[in-house]
Amino acid sequence: PRSHRSTNAKFQGDVSTGPLDRASTTSTSLPALPAALASVASPLGSISVLAFVVLVHEAGHFLAARSFGISVEEFSVGVGPKLAGFNRKADDGSDDEIEFSLRAIPLGGYVRFPENYNTTLVQINEDVARKQRIEYRKSKRAEVVAGSGVGAVESQTAGLVSALTFGLVGRKEREEAERLAKEEVERLEEEQQEKARSWKNLFGLVSAAKAQDTGSIEKPQPPPEIEYYDDPNLLQNRPWTQRAVVLAGGVVFNILLAFACYFGELSTTGLPQPVFREGAVVTQAPRVDGPSNGLLHRGDVIVGVNGKPLMTTRSPNVMQSQEAINEFIATIRKSSPGESLRLSIVQAAANGAGASKGPVDIVVKPQPNSDKSQSIGLMLSPNYIRTDKIQAESFPDAVVKASKATSDITSATAKSLLTLLGNVFMGQGTGSQSVSGPIGLIKQGSDVVSSAASGRDIAAVVGFAAAISCNLAVVNSLPLPALDGGQLVFVLAEGLIGKKVDQKRQEEINA
Repeated sequence: PRSHRSTNAKFQGDVSTGPLDRASTTSTSLPALPAALASVASPLGSISVLAFVVLVHEAGHFLAARSFGISVEEFSVGVGPKLAGFNRKADDGSDDEIEFSLRAIPLGGYVRFPENYNTTLVQINEDVARKQRIEYRKSKRAEVVAGSGVGAVESQTAGLVSALTFGLVGRKEREEAERLAKEEVERLEEEQQEKARSWKNLFGLVSAAKAQDTGSIEKPQPPPEIEYYDDPNLLQNRPWTQRAVVLAGGVVFNILLAFACYFGELSTTGLPQPVFREGAVVTQAPRVDGPSNGLLHRGDVIVGVNGKPLMTTRSPNVMQSQEAINEFIATIRKSSPGESLRLSIVQAAANGAGASKGPVDIVVKPQPNSDKSQSIGLMLSPNYIRTDKIQAESFPDAVVKASKATSDITSATAKSLLTLLGNVFMGQGTGSQSVSGPIGLIKQGSDVVSSAASGRDIAAVVGFAAAISCNLAVVNSLPLPALDGGQLVFVLAEGLIGKKVDQKRQEEINA
């Protein structure tokens, strides 16, 4: 079965934090009991949001399959041990039943389809063939070693000499014999690459009979070809176009969920739109032993480096701001030992409204960090100013704005993820980007749910669900093994070349 784990990639700066005015997730104004309940409810609320996004993804696969009348064995929300479930008879008039399951780990899920061949029989055949190959190798190795040995008297003499010399004499002869035996076995194995024979050889009956007559073991035969079922309701027996729709259903539903979230916010309370200015904010005092200590302070805004502006626009969005911070950190990492950087900054005292003081230049010399990478000892974040609420003026306007918001976050997520994978494949590591795993994702969601539970921002939960849904859509679209995109590659290849790719090979790659 396929398992789609919702993994969110959150890209940050050097050691980036959120906006400066972000409310803390712990509040001393709450009484002890409500605070304790909130601390418990936040992770559960975060997990519930993630489970809902996974549910929508798997529902896309399930509904697409059932719309074509394709048989389904199980629809599962979560992976791991089964907590609850029920069976329901399929509504296509057949006697098939579909199992609906809730499992212990909500960070995943799957839709299981019936196999189109006898998997048990195939496994037995492969085990028998593997045992035959092992026995054949042992037999040929013994024959080659015996054939390369000396006579009985010479063997006894060699054994006596070897014993008296503690095995030093004759070692080269044995090693040479073993080498020849290995080469002979490898040569014989190359000759085994031929088509499968009849079912009479399935359990080695013919080989065993010949072995009794000749005193040797016959070459092992590959397992019989797999006999596939011709049931038209099985997924693998459907046209490639229908299989492509089923595989893409999860991604499509995730995109639709994000669109629905944004559409709902635009039509009701308004879609939160954070406003940023150019520059990167120093979110904490520089490290005491860092090169920026005494030169930069909390609240300072870095607007340029080495005479070049940090950003090309005065009103960037969050992704543009974060990308500029990543590039700035990359510049620091690439600096040579002893090289200095000239930073243009707006000091904290001059960072308020109506301030007339312009940027000033300072010189900072990066130093090696504990991991030997160049650093200036700062924590940075985008220059957040405020959050506006965008309202739709009409139904068509809501459709257009929701589509744009969905497109923007999907393309930004895809760009960041592809950049990260490119850096990894090029041997550059994650660079200035970091990826939150499941624990970090739950923590991030807990902060959002905690904020909503205290009555501050329920829209943040909707935005979190939309972002995670787009993230899951992008990740599952990647042409990697075990993902929807990886399986879709084979289906599209079939449509292009007009011939189905070997199913067993597909399963081995996507296992």
